[in-house]
Amino acid sequence: MTFQTAILLPSQESLLHRLQHVVLYGQQLTVLTGEVGAGKTTLTTALVDTLDDVSSALVVCPQHVDSAEIRRKILVQLLSEPVFDDEVPLPETLLRLCDALPTHCHVVLDDAQYLPLELWAECIVLSQLTLPGKKLSLTLTAPADFLNQILAQLPETQRPLLLPVAIAPLTSAEREGLYYTLLHRSEETPFTPRDIVKEQLQRQQGTPAEVVNLLYLALHGEPEVPKRRPWPLYFAVGACVACLLVSLYWLWGGSEPKVSQPKVQTVAAVRAEAFNKRYAQVLLSDYFTRRGRLSERVLKSTDVTVEAAELARLSKTQLGDELESEIEEASSQDEVLDHQDEHQAEQVPSSQEETLAQTQQMHASQASGEAEAADKPVETFAAEPVSEPSESRNLAASTTSLPHPEGYTLQLATVKRLQSLDATIAKLPDVDQVQIARYKSYWVLLYGQYSDRQEGKQAALDLAKTAQLSSPWVRAWVDLSGYELQQGSVGREIH
Repeated sequence: MTFQTAILLPSQESLLHRLQHVVLYGQQLTVLTGEVGAGKTTLTTALVDTLDDVSSALVVCPQHVDSAEIRRKILVQLLSEPVFDDEVPLPETLLRLCDALPTHCHVVLDDAQYLPLELWAECIVLSQLTLPGKKLSLTLTAPADFLNQILAQLPETQRPLLLPVAIAPLTSAEREGLYYTLLHRSEETPFTPRDIVKEQLQRQQGTPAEVVNLLYLALHGEPEVPKRRPWPLYFAVGACVACLLVSLYWLWGGSEPKVSQPKVQTVAAVRAEAFNKRYAQVLLSDYFTRRGRLSERVLKSTDVTVEAAELARLSKTQLGDELESEIEEASSQDEVLDHQDEHQAEQVPSSQEETLAQTQQMHASQASGEAEAADKPVETFAAEPVSEPSESRNLAASTTSLPHPEGYTLQLATVKRLQSLDATIAKLPDVDQVQIARYKSYWVLLYGQYSDRQEGKQAALDLAKTAQLSSPWVRAWVDLSGYELQQGSVGREIH
């Protein structure tokens, strides 16, 4: 008995005898099936070794093999002289070279699942081929699933031409015997309790490869997995960081300042601007006239002060105080005029007739002061302060809040400065319906009193047409609970 047959288990010995009988006396294509590691290669190798009187050709089929390579490997082992064409099918070649073949030929193809279907067809034909004075048998190995696919493609009349021979799983006794036989031949004695080995063998599927793997694990332990540095991970993290930095620079650092688009002017805005320019020219011309006259009055007051000092020596101190007060009042007049010039755009100026009336009043005051200066040693006078527009003066609201009425009202404007409401109030048809409310640091202009929302909407439409206001807001008094309604109205002073 050779080395190959010496390590066969009883079930494998029985299967080997069956394969020998089929090779010697069978007329079918034998296909040995089993799972990976079931011992197909071991059995076919033992079969070739045991057939001494048979000329065998053993070929292990690699993946992605072509038909010509397999034909060449088979014919080289069967023929003594390589005088053949590997592009010709095997049945044709063997018929032509029948005299050069041995008496009994046995072809073994291991891992036949990698063969092209063309060679499977040639093998089926060879199994049924009759050569004068010669005998030819074939044995192939393949998984059971692949064989089922081949049988499904064959007609029912040709399926009996294939003889499947399945490898049965090893029994528990055979697994244990194989384990300790291999352990004895390894000449090593690992400390593994027999009960643990038996329990692990019973958990297996019954293939010899599983027993060999368990013995290798007992002898050498778990194989060490080489540690690999995660260079791809480092590269990916670096690439993400670089992309993030580039994105931040592109968003923040490299962004160009946005060009501000010019504001679109409407017809109403152009007309309002032209009206304001014309009105400012009229108003400022009167302002510069009054300022020049005020400067002359200051010079005259200085001369009167000098003369009064020479005539009234006893009241020198009193006259000095009066003179200082005169100068301070003149300076205050100049500051008032400057302040009025700076905020002229925010205030609604009075009409041309009111400005002329103020100028005439100032002239009358100046004439009366000069007449009285002849009787008195010294006369002190004060520049008349420029009065604010009537609407701004009347909007000096009291801090006393009033209870809110019921119903609805119209909210027309919300401003920071109370004087900014003068322009809107001047457009309203009925000043008595105007009410001022205080909300935090804002002044809110309210108009009218309505019983329901529909009436308020209609009033808002009418007011937008008559007063040229943009969409007044209909508000319910219930929603204005946080607003402090101020005492008084625009038509009268608020005390």
